[in-house]
Amino acid sequence: MIRSCTILTKHCVELLVVILVVFQNALAAQAPPAVDAAQTAQARVLCGPLADDSVIGNPLWWPPADAVFSSRVASVQSPKLLLSPDAIPEYPDHLRRKGVQGRVIAAAVVGPSGRVEKGSVKVSVTPDSDFIPPVERYLERLRFTPGQLNGRPIRVCVVMPIDFRTETR
Repeated sequence: MIRSCTILTKHCVELLVVILVVFQNALAAQAPPAVDAAQTAQARVLCGPLADDSVIGNPLWWPPADAVFSSRVASVQSPKLLLSPDAIPEYPDHLRRKGVQGRVIAAAVVGPSGRVEKGSVKVSVTPDSDFIPPVERYLERLRFTPGQLNGRPIRVCVVMPIDFRTETR
């Protein structure tokens, strides 16, 4: 009886090891592809620390509530912009009169509600610093579908270009 119990236990342990190896391989297969280091660095500079991208492939892990993800992580469903009639940035009159135009690159954190979080807008490139206040107001008016991870809404850093042109098309 003791011998059969020992043999049975040995087989159970071997089976358990096989199951764990198969489970680990399945998790490894779900891991997202590597994110471009320069893109991740830019998102971290603009949005602050990002959630550890290396653990996103683990379905048993869930980020803390204040975690911010890059929209470029493969397993993150990025926020989608919902267009509205007032979704046009105001062009500062004095810049329009001077003919100042160009592209502003800004980043913001879109929260689980689909709104840009107040105070999260950061401008990395602008032809004139007077474009910054209208860009901040514009981004804070926008609405998005929330970003998601494993079907749950999360905070996502989005980088957006905003063009200011003096000519009308």
